[in-house]
Amino acid sequence: MIVFSVVLAKVIEYDNTRLNKTDRKWVITTLICNTFITLLGFELYNYGMIKIDFSPSLLSIITDTFLLIILMDFFMFCFHFLAHYLKWFYPIHKLHHTHVETSVYSLYVLHPVETLGFGIIWLFSITLLSFNYLSIIIYLILNLLYGIFGHLKTDIFPDFWYKGYFTKWISTTKFHSNHHKNESHNFGFYFTIWDKIFKTNI
Repeated sequence: MIVFSVVLAKVIEYDNTRLNKTDRKWVITTLICNTFITLLGFELYNYGMIKIDFSPSLLSIITDTFLLIILMDFFMFCFHFLAHYLKWFYPIHKLHHTHVETSVYSLYVLHPVETLGFGIIWLFSITLLSFNYLSIIIYLILNLLYGIFGHLKTDIFPDFWYKGYFTKWISTTKFHSNHHKNESHNFGFYFTIWDKIFKTNI
């Protein structure tokens, strides 16, 4: 996933994909933490705590994918908001904000506590309900792509995106970039709806 992220970023903004020595260790620890979460999820599945729907139902795939995106976006918004406003948590999250000018590597510059926190949210979400296996795969691909696009310096979203009735509710590169420049706003990941509801959007 990291290799794919970097290759895609190099295609979009080649000059903004240099990994400095300071960030290298955080990228590696994030990889280790995500591997641990994956193995933990596999064990939870083996013990029957995570149940996966393997039916080929198109309706199930569509509804489960949409539900996963909404559920994860809300949980991650709450987690992200708390990361900024809990006194003990912000020093941990502050590591990610050392990247005021973002790049693809910003996605992986996270404290292990925060990486594991996001991982636990993910495992908790897929434990709540039995999601279709294709929905899980689709969600993970979309999550990776949005993580990459959200941390690029180049805004890949066209102008109409910010004005369209439906698209204006979907997060953009600029939306998350503004969060890195003004940390008191824009805590959402995939949608802007939670920031509008809680009046934290700009």
